[in-house]
Amino acid sequence: MIGEGLNLSVALRQIAAFAKRDFRDWRTYKVQVITQLITIAIGIFSWAINAMYRNRPVPEYDTDYISFLVVGLVIGNLVMPIAQGIERRLNPWTLENIIMTGIPIPIFVAGQIAWPYIFSLITFIPQLLIGIFWFNVKLRIDPLSTFLAFIISAMILLGLAMISIGFRLVTKSTDPITWTINTLQQLLAGISFPVQFLDAFIPGISYISWFLPQTWVYHLWRLAMLKAASVTDPLILLEFLKGSIFAVVLFPAGYKAFRWGLDRARRDGTLGWF
Repeated sequence: MIGEGLNLSVALRQIAAFAKRDFRDWRTYKVQVITQLITIAIGIFSWAINAMYRNRPVPEYDTDYISFLVVGLVIGNLVMPIAQGIERRLNPWTLENIIMTGIPIPIFVAGQIAWPYIFSLITFIPQLLIGIFWFNVKLRIDPLSTFLAFIISAMILLGLAMISIGFRLVTKSTDPITWTINTLQQLLAGISFPVQFLDAFIPGISYISWFLPQTWVYHLWRLAMLKAASVTDPLILLEFLKGSIFAVVLFPAGYKAFRWGLDRARRDGTLGWF
């Protein structure tokens, strides 16, 4: 028990050291800091004005369009940075160096994405407050459902990210599976509009959306934050169980794909190639 406690303490200090280093590097470049903050501010007003211009009811979640979009912003700030950080840090041209440091890969990656994630959280709070107090965003949040939505969506996106990394370690190029899924999500996953709206163009096409894992990421978050949907409701629980199926399949599959790609690249002597 003492040894495990020491190992955890060392791991946390290593992660904190990476985050501190990245924060120092970030604040060193004053122009970059200013331009990032300006970009964020412009982005807030851009999507808010756009949403107000075409604001309309979204009956699928008992809300309006601007509130619907804000939950997408929540996902983009609380979940996406984790999966995106792993994809950017674990790739054919960095893994060999990571292994040579002697630091376990999970700790190295957690340390590498710690500051970007903290920065995303810091900038997200004012975005949310502006949406609520200035643009009258209406959120009805169920804490337990929101927590479960975070866990399920993180597992889904991490699984997809690890599958992509595993294939890239071997092929040194984009894998066709996750590329296809990520491309389809732009239209079919309900990022900018409810998936049911697709039926206005091609009747029945929305059914395809539910076979995309990202659809469940957006769907569960919006149930939890727009309808205060509680998992004590059998119908809501069923929705969360459906999303969980993707999570429990993709997360272990992603880890196995990553280990397969890493072992294959080591065996072939191509780990550092790109």
